[in-house]
Amino acid sequence: QAFVLIPLSLPLPAALMRVAALLAPACVGKAIIGYWGSAADKPEVSQLPEALKRGYNVIAVAFGDTLTADGGFQIHTNLGAPPKKSDITAQAGVSDASWQYILSFGGQNAAGPAVTDTDAYVAGFMKTYNAAKQEYGFDGIDIDIETGMTTPLLVALRKVFAELHKAGEVISMAPQPLNIDPAEVSVFSEGSYNAYVPLVDQSIVDTVTYIAPQMYNNPMPLSDIEKYVDSMQAGTEIQWNGQSLKLSIPSEKLVFGFPAAPGAAPAGPSQPWEASPDSLVAKYKASSKLMATGGCMTWSIGWDASNGWKWIDAVSKLWAGDAVVV
Repeated sequence: QAFVLIPLSLPLPAALMRVAALLAPACVGKAIIGYWGSAADKPEVSQLPEALKRGYNVIAVAFGDTLTADGGFQIHTNLGAPPKKSDITAQAGVSDASWQYILSFGGQNAAGPAVTDTDAYVAGFMKTYNAAKQEYGFDGIDIDIETGMTTPLLVALRKVFAELHKAGEVISMAPQPLNIDPAEVSVFSEGSYNAYVPLVDQSIVDTVTYIAPQMYNNPMPLSDIEKYVDSMQAGTEIQWNGQSLKLSIPSEKLVFGFPAAPGAAPAGPSQPWEASPDSLVAKYKASSKLMATGGCMTWSIGWDASNGWKWIDAVSKLWAGDAVVV
């Protein structure tokens, strides 16, 4: 029997967050992340327990959108409100602690809000997120904002990351490759090149769980994924908001994302070897650098299901015995 001691001086919300921090699941092995819920990804609720049975251990609900300057948001999937984690767990016959359920914010149709008061944004976001966590059982967040990544929003998100990390929440993101590309473009550009660097530099990267660049619908930086890894670990300094940000992302936090099936990415994969699960697995097995990364991500669970689950059936064997959440 375990007991959690909480100082009586803490207000109730802070006390509850402290309990969550102590009880939240932590992924110590390889993450297999799948997105689910958007109109474009062929979602069906029955796919979720099946995904867990087949090897996914992180499910990202797409999307938290309608983002507002006061930190508010709404959750829209193609099927209405997302299912609760406890229901998915029961249907899959697994434990809640065996996987992570995160809420992804943004998508191509949800721009970042124009933040004018960062503290108000942080307070509003945390209030809205905690309500969603209580309702659906989320274990953390994912940032997939493709436009509107301005400096005020980045300042606010850094504060959000600190609060969530303190509470033991998962923090993930899925930038487009140009959003972290220090070798080809060594400057920060709002909403474009290196726009995600303020969320992954050395001063904040310890709060981040997964960094999952989308290796689809975009060109491959340096035309080589291993060179791209090296570029994100070279200690390049990017100037932002009066600060010099040093970029050196640990391999275990990198979880590259790939299309699950033909058609999942309208503009196609970044490299031909991503086009089939078998060639993707062969590429990884031939590279100690890729095998040292933190797992793989895919868009999406729905597309994978529509293609006979070929992606997860192949990728789940890459690190057999390592994809464990405790």
